[in-house]
Amino acid sequence: MGVIIGTAGHIDHGKSSLMLALTGVDPDRLKEEKARGITIELGYVFLETINGESVSFIDVPGHEKFVKTMVAGVATVDCFLLVVSADEGVMPQTREHLDILRLLEVDRGIVALSKCDLVDDDLIELAEEEVREALHGTPAESAPIFRVSAKTGYGLEELKQALMNMAAAAERKSSQGRFRMPIDRVFSLKGFGTIVCGTGLSGKINMGDSVEIQPVGKTFRIRELGVNEHRHAESGEAGDRIALNLAGIHKDDVHRGSVAGEIGFLKTLNSLDTTCTMLQRNIDLLVRQRIRFHVGTAEVMARAIPVEGKPLLRGETGYVHFQLEHPVVAMPGDRFVIRRYSPVVTIGGGIILDTGTQKVRSRFRDARLSHLDLLSHGDLEDLLFETMEEAAHHFVEATDFIKKTGAEPVDFDQAADSLIAQGRILSSGEGTARRLILTVAVEDLGRKIMGSIGTIHRSVPLSQGLQLAHLARKLPPETPVWTVRYCLTRLREENKVEKRGDFLCFSDFPRQLAGDVRKLADHILSDAGKAGLKGMKLPVPGRRKEDIDALLQRGLLINLSEDLVSTEDSVNKVQQVLSSSFGEDPFRLGELREALGVSRKIALMWAEVLDSRKITRRDGESRRLV
Repeated sequence: MGVIIGTAGHIDHGKSSLMLALTGVDPDRLKEEKARGITIELGYVFLETINGESVSFIDVPGHEKFVKTMVAGVATVDCFLLVVSADEGVMPQTREHLDILRLLEVDRGIVALSKCDLVDDDLIELAEEEVREALHGTPAESAPIFRVSAKTGYGLEELKQALMNMAAAAERKSSQGRFRMPIDRVFSLKGFGTIVCGTGLSGKINMGDSVEIQPVGKTFRIRELGVNEHRHAESGEAGDRIALNLAGIHKDDVHRGSVAGEIGFLKTLNSLDTTCTMLQRNIDLLVRQRIRFHVGTAEVMARAIPVEGKPLLRGETGYVHFQLEHPVVAMPGDRFVIRRYSPVVTIGGGIILDTGTQKVRSRFRDARLSHLDLLSHGDLEDLLFETMEEAAHHFVEATDFIKKTGAEPVDFDQAADSLIAQGRILSSGEGTARRLILTVAVEDLGRKIMGSIGTIHRSVPLSQGLQLAHLARKLPPETPVWTVRYCLTRLREENKVEKRGDFLCFSDFPRQLAGDVRKLADHILSDAGKAGLKGMKLPVPGRRKEDIDALLQRGLLINLSEDLVSTEDSVNKVQQVLSSSFGEDPFRLGELREALGVSRKIALMWAEVLDSRKITRRDGESRRLV
């Protein structure tokens, strides 16, 4: 796991020369860069520390026309090396680069005062004062300043040691969680195909894995993997400079601004809510102003809509909704920078709070602001509970919540466990399959289930209970199956409900019919018995269909057809008639009809009942008792 240091500074202040002097490698690799003597594209060089770790440097352009490239370069860095030439001092792009670093929260850095061999001590001290003034009031105002010369080597050893110390003290990116890597470089090599490069933001990737490229939405297998200076590596993780040679990818599938990640993890979006800080010295952010939106290594055009419905003034911080003109890949917690459409200048930036959000509606503004306050200032526990309160059926799945909020899985588990300990939520499953639901939602669902069972017990006492197949009809539409199963498990564990076959009933509901209920059943069975082998025709005057159905479910009545029922006693009688009439000899349908004394139609019904119960076995046109 490495550390990434990004350069910053005005054009021609010696950033690339300093990289060459420190590492022995020229970061300017393009013919045009060498011909014009300026950096146009991002350059990458490496420096190995004493303990064998690799410090990666991303060298960025200093020209104002290439600021968007500079933003892409420093979007994933851990620290900065600000280069200011002693002969010119602080210049416009020096200040803009510092603004961008501050907006991206790259607060740890070192200043190299370059070209000290060209000026006297007075000018060097004046340049140092300008740097201190530029850094004043920023988190990096105490950054050390080193006087150096790439040409003579003056101060380089001290600068190199300071860079190593800064890298050693830098907070490492987490290799836990799922792999994500914004792509900042795409190129092709003959015989190898297309190669994509970037800095790992989270997780780990292994040789032979497959990755998803968004926003194109395609999956590719890793054919070869390089990390930092090493072309062949078995794995790469957060904080490493990673190169992926992907099988089957074309240059049209990927570009700077694309993101490589674990399959199913990345999310493309066209809208997001943020907390945005405007720079003090530039312009106000007007409602529906068109701006350039930079996140990760991507730049897209967007419309800015301050959530409060009024312009966000220079120097102010507020909530802003952005409607993007092209999809990007981003997650809550990602930093962003906004630049004016024309003339192009950095005007602000901040942090993404929520993604895939709806347009701002005036009647919902207060609720939107309250939600954003929670996202901005509240903790993960509060956010999780609020999300569940607002979710359909009041549950969340771990993978969905983590993907939407960008929370680390370990932090999600801690927040969930705390809410469970408070009795506010309940949990089902483990790991990425974990689901959470509000306790009150489970209790409410339990009351609905108990109420439905109780209604059946009261209205149809002959019934065994509520048929499981009919339970969904008694609950709110689209109630998730897993919540019903979870609730039933709790009710059974609490000894409130039992599952008897395909029926749900109260645990204290009698298994056998007794009292008035038994008398009612006997009357119906007596009526059916009187109908003999011809069966009792439905509907039966004076008898409820629900009661007949209940006795059919209990097996006390049997169906001969849709409108004819008989009794179990009749089944036994038919079996006795066949045994005495035919014994082990075969018989045909006509003989069965004569033996039972019924019509051919009724005889066929009884034959099908006997076959289905395996009392008889059919052999061609004949049957015999089993």
